[in-house]
Amino acid sequence: MQCLGRPLLALVTCVALTSRAKAEGWTIGAETLSDRAPGNFGESTATKFQVNAERTFASGAVIGGSFEPQIKADNQEVSYNLEATLGYMWKLNQLGSFGGSAGVGQRFQQESSGGNFSYYVVRVRADIDLSERWSWNVITYRFRDAFNTANDYNTPEASTTITLKFDQSSSVYLKYYYAWKDGSPDNQGIGMGWKHSF
Repeated sequence: MQCLGRPLLALVTCVALTSRAKAEGWTIGAETLSDRAPGNFGESTATKFQVNAERTFASGAVIGGSFEPQIKADNQEVSYNLEATLGYMWKLNQLGSFGGSAGVGQRFQQESSGGNFSYYVVRVRADIDLSERWSWNVITYRFRDAFNTANDYNTPEASTTITLKFDQSSSVYLKYYYAWKDGSPDNQGIGMGWKHSF
């Protein structure tokens, strides 16, 4: 029994330090993203616009969805990603939060680019509250791939974000991200967005 004492004590301590993720409610948002060449930030490769919504429950569970059109810079070809996710957030007292999610999506694109296909996505994130108004998403890591690997959509991404809260409901943020495709650098970029909770 003594061998179980320390692990159980550690578990109880972790639970005691962890509070609910956030108040129950809805959050809606919109953002614009500018993809740049991985080796040349001055070279634009695509522009993306996203609208999203998520429902947070008192337990910490989060369900969400997003719609993201993308316009390529070279030929103005337009594609769309429609995505739904289910995740969980843990709020640490005075320290920040961490969480993760998994989801599925559908990519809509022209037949010349391979046609439409379905994909799956997994994300993990860590956040720090810098003050009452400022917060820092230290990292969000995304792993994403098509169910049929022939669609060539192995596109992981790492990002970091700074958020400014105007009040308890509205905030704006600035994000930097770097993405790979099949293990090679694919793009980097900068984005900005707005969120409103109610």
